[in-house]
Amino acid sequence: MQYSDYVWDYKNVVEYEERVKNGTMPPLIISVAITGGVIGKEANPNLPETPEEQADEAYAVYRAGASAVHIHARDPQKGYAVTSSKTEHFFNINKMVRERCPDIIINNTTGGGFDMTREMRMASMEAKPELCSLNCGPIILKATLPARKPPLSGRDKAVPLDDKIIDITVKETELFAKAMMDRNIKPELEIYNPQQLNVVHNLIKQNLVKKPYWYSVIFSTYLGGLAVPGNIKNYVNMLDNLPADSMFQTIGVGLNQTPMMTFSILTGGHVRVGMEDNLFYKRGELLKSNAQAVEKVVRLAGELGREVATPKQARQMLGISEIPSKY
Repeated sequence: MQYSDYVWDYKNVVEYEERVKNGTMPPLIISVAITGGVIGKEANPNLPETPEEQADEAYAVYRAGASAVHIHARDPQKGYAVTSSKTEHFFNINKMVRERCPDIIINNTTGGGFDMTREMRMASMEAKPELCSLNCGPIILKATLPARKPPLSGRDKAVPLDDKIIDITVKETELFAKAMMDRNIKPELEIYNPQQLNVVHNLIKQNLVKKPYWYSVIFSTYLGGLAVPGNIKNYVNMLDNLPADSMFQTIGVGLNQTPMMTFSILTGGHVRVGMEDNLFYKRGELLKSNAQAVEKVVRLAGELGREVATPKQARQMLGISEIPSKY
């Protein structure tokens, strides 16, 4: 099978009913952002930071049902408190993950840190990932990073982010998309509000992205400031604006993660979970592992009638090589 067998019009209510009735919803791709690049063990001691911890967590989510793993290499010179900008750090983790997970899809971030240059954020592309995130517009932040206390290091005092904006221009998205195409990396198009879909239309018009277009539609809270607030109206609006030949995964940041991923499972989309996006299993209870979050999705998908995709199926659906990357 190929990606065209799985792509459909999410807005077509007749097709939706037929798929539900006939059991032909596409298998659910579960991606896991196992660590992120900023918040660490100071917020949840179970969050993986070192390469060994990340590889172990990747294996655990792979066994639990994940098809893809989203990786931030952390900088050992800064106490693993922030994302690294060195290709060798990403390559090392990718290699360790592949040794444990023979066919999981490896997805490196290009988000990087708040003060990284474009060149620094592009370093992860040289580590032979199969997917890379591509932020499609500026990101406005409103949060405070807590201090890391001994034995942790890398940030000895709290850092407010209320005046931080990650500046991403249209030209930068073109640069990143072209670099990914040259390296045969599929872009994961990260959309934080509907306006950023205009940026993707520009990339499509310039033939800088290939079908199927793979989106991460991201939802936050009114107080978080990161993305459009997570509610049913905003979710439907996002889907209404996706172009033809699109597939999407939903990312709910923080406390609205479970509702948003439920919407996605119900409507034929896909899901990303993991400690980058949410440190909690439920209100007041920290995640014990990333695998615990995957197990929750698998149970919910089963109750809602969605098969969970294998890595092979996910590769077919996304139109990427069925031969896993080697390191």
